[in-house]
Amino acid sequence: MKFVELEIERHDWAALECGCGRSAAHVASDLLRLARANTASECTTDVIDNGHVLLPDVLFEPSVPTVSVALAALADDVSLHARQEYTRLLLCLVGDNGQSFEAAHAGRDLVAECTQAAKSGIWLLYAEIFAGRSVVSASYAYEALTFIEDDADRLARVQAAAGELLARDLR
Repeated sequence: MKFVELEIERHDWAALECGCGRSAAHVASDLLRLARANTASECTTDVIDNGHVLLPDVLFEPSVPTVSVALAALADDVSLHARQEYTRLLLCLVGDNGQSFEAAHAGRDLVAECTQAAKSGIWLLYAEIFAGRSVVSASYAYEALTFIEDDADRLARVQAAAGELLARDLR
């Protein structure tokens, strides 16, 4: 869990405005708690589901460092349940999104920033597909790649080679 801790410490979460209108300091705590989770019941997180980092189709300021933390989790030794939540989080952050009015007004493009941050860990997503740990994690990783991978040939070859490592609807 050292990579996750180091990545969380790199960012000034208190200086970021959360989707709930407060500082994003609690987002860092939530991400760390998720990394430490060992069971599915411990993997509940407000980060995804309650509008702190994103709402459906809307990204908020903490979304960009959250991508980096999620990638660090894929490189780290987190539980299978936590890994599934982190890959789901990545998919949500790089999916078909817009951004908050505040970010747009400030001249930010959170969608592009999240995509660029995720591209820096593209091989972690490919490794997740072929690791064979979880069809769920592999499928989320593959779906995230469909949003960030510029090489359609590579993605198609990985999809074909992955076979039963991916959910049936992605094969």
